[in-house]
Amino acid sequence: MSEERETKVKFFPTILKLPLWARPFTLRTALLSLKIGDITVRKISEIFTLRGLLKSPFRPEIRPVLHPLEIFEDIRTIAPVDGSEVVEWMQISAIENIVMQARIEEYNAIGSQLVGASGDGYIPGVVVEDIRFESVLGSHVSSRGFAVAYTPRGNFNVPSLGKLTGIFQDLITWGSISWVGAVQYTGNLLKWKSLAPTPITQPVGFYMDYRGNTAPNFFVQQPPRPMLTATIRQQFESSDDQTIVINFRDPLNYTRILTTRQFDIAKGVSEVTYTLSAFPYVPPLIVEIQPQNNIQTKLNQYVIT
Repeated sequence: MSEERETKVKFFPTILKLPLWARPFTLRTALLSLKIGDITVRKISEIFTLRGLLKSPFRPEIRPVLHPLEIFEDIRTIAPVDGSEVVEWMQISAIENIVMQARIEEYNAIGSQLVGASGDGYIPGVVVEDIRFESVLGSHVSSRGFAVAYTPRGNFNVPSLGKLTGIFQDLITWGSISWVGAVQYTGNLLKWKSLAPTPITQPVGFYMDYRGNTAPNFFVQQPPRPMLTATIRQQFESSDDQTIVINFRDPLNYTRILTTRQFDIAKGVSEVTYTLSAFPYVPPLIVEIQPQNNIQTKLNQYVIT
């Protein structure tokens, strides 16, 4: 008589810590009454630097960068393509992992937990805890136009050579595909296990894959105490002029976007300011910040007064 075994997959949702004063009933009332004022942008400097970014724990001898292409020659020197043991997708995955792990170090240094990986989605596969890319040939991804990213809360289709967020009620993920061959395809997966709260006073870079697909980042915008009006100040550093999009999400249901704002910043350093008001207090929010593709971006500061 054969035995049937049930396979159980552990699920690790995206968690956030709400202040004691943000109780469910009053929090719902506050979310319904939320109002966001006009966004103002002040240019501080025309100079863009990588100051404050961390090195990758995978390759600490390689300088900090935001775009993986900037260290491609370093990896080609360390591990040149030989057609057997080292092939092109491996080099792409290597530079993506170096940059990704540095961004993970920066995010986790501000009191949170982000995990991720880059690799061949076919074999050996890209797996980040309980999320993964489907194991199919690169040619299948190319002809169909996407690869499926599997999560315990549902699946999402990441476009070939593109990117997509996979956001569910209690889970936040992101995927991109940066290179597709006949057999292999290079996939990137990120998962936010716990969200970083404000205030943030040290640089956090936004991850960009080999093709320039830039991931958003997610923070808990949390007033230091109950207040009817709050002023938010964010400082961004950008390698070029760009438009940044911000989604303000419900902390009780991550899929619910309360409102969206966008603003333009110039190359260099810019300070972004806006106010929020609500009753009986300005609620904690999940804030999704999405820079443009192919533009190096870091958040230097995010404070609430």
